Amino acid sequence: MDYSYDEQAKVMLDGFIDQLNTPGEKADPDDASADLKYTRALQRDRLRKHGVTMSVDYKNDYDKMIKGIAWKMDVDTRYVTRIPFHAVNAKIGYSVDGKLKKKIDEKQNLYAYAIWLKDQNADGEYVCPNCGAATMISKLTEGCEYCGTRFLMHDLFPKITNFYTLKSFTYIRNMVPFTVACAILAPLISFLINYGAIMNAFQTGDFSSAFGLLFSLMFSAGAGAILGYILFGASTVGLVFWKALTGIPALVRYNRVKRILPNFMRSFDTNFSLDHFIGKLMNLTCTMVYSENYDDLTIYAGEAMRNTFGDIIDLRWRGLFDLNRYYEKDGLVYLDITMYMDDIHCKDKEIFSKKDKFRLLLCKSASAVNDYGFTIHAVSCPSCGASFDASRIKHCPNCSNEYRLSDRDWVVLKFERV
Repeated sequence: MDYSYDEQAKVMLDGFIDQLNTPGEKADPDDASADLKYTRALQRDRLRKHGVTMSVDYKNDYDKMIKGIAWKMDVDTRYVTRIPFHAVNAKIGYSVDGKLKKKIDEKQNLYAYAIWLKDQNADGEYVCPNCGAATMISKLTEGCEYCGTRFLMHDLFPKITNFYTLKSFTYIRNMVPFTVACAILAPLISFLINYGAIMNAFQTGDFSSAFGLLFSLMFSAGAGAILGYILFGASTVGLVFWKALTGIPALVRYNRVKRILPNFMRSFDTNFSLDHFIGKLMNLTCTMVYSENYDDLTIYAGEAMRNTFGDIIDLRWRGLFDLNRYYEKDGLVYLDITMYMDDIHCKDKEIFSKKDKFRLLLCKSASAVNDYGFTIHAVSCPSCGASFDASRIKHCPNCSNEYRLSDRDWVVLKFERV
């Protein structure tokens, strides 16, 4: 079974990457979760607002052909997780009003969260989270026959809940500038040092000395190239060491999060899955950044605020987040989290990249238990039973009753850039 999950994850990622490359306004991979499709739709709205066209082209890196499984989780009581990765040549372009403003052309490793729900099958029984009545999963496309809650079958797992990319090291591309620069500088310096002798040899007709000096210039070019390679090696070792040294605090904190958060959350929900939560966390962050108005946004339950992130057109997670605080109070669970991002901004029709950190205070009822993986998009109003998109609107369009998402799932109480 382990082998089957690994192979399925690789196949899912291959298809996911191919469909990411598909042009068009509604190009979403089939295996993307409903939450991921929703945040991508919000991003498309943001791109249109700025007059930005984004082109994406991920191709197999045939120089490396590196692919595999970076992480696997089978011990979770409810979910099975795989994080497949693939080395790709990424070409991403951002154009404003038809004019290319920024281009990313680099080798990357693309990672995805592929998640299965254990023992899920179309003939299985499902307990409606709204009214508690049991129904068959295969009937959920028609909604709960007791309360009318609607579910979409494409929300069933397996799904890719999110993905991110990390720049990979390109050996040849980084080595060439060192070797070429030193191969030019070394003979140039040698020429300047021996300029008088070279001119004198040509003027006096001592061509054997002149050719000897010219040969030394050629030799110095070769020696310079070798020196450049040595400098490249030394700088690479130094860079790797420096990145490893500076990255230790973040890795230590992240490993702490991976240990502490599941232990804390499983005292309230024995089925808590960190990998599933990461997908939720990514989608909450993207929804808060890309949504233009928070007044009627169900996932936001904090004080009135306006969106100050309107210049961000592409959110890119760095694969790390930090847990600042975690506690329970008055029957509610609180998580204070910092997300680390590499984002693309558009301001005054200019596009630039920037490292951003976002801090979220999340909250949900301590008695709320994860449902069977259906996303927050299909819900039923507890007052009148009407079904509506709870991620887009907070009040039922039929009876105007407020939908309290915190009774069932995570909501954002505070959100800021730090």
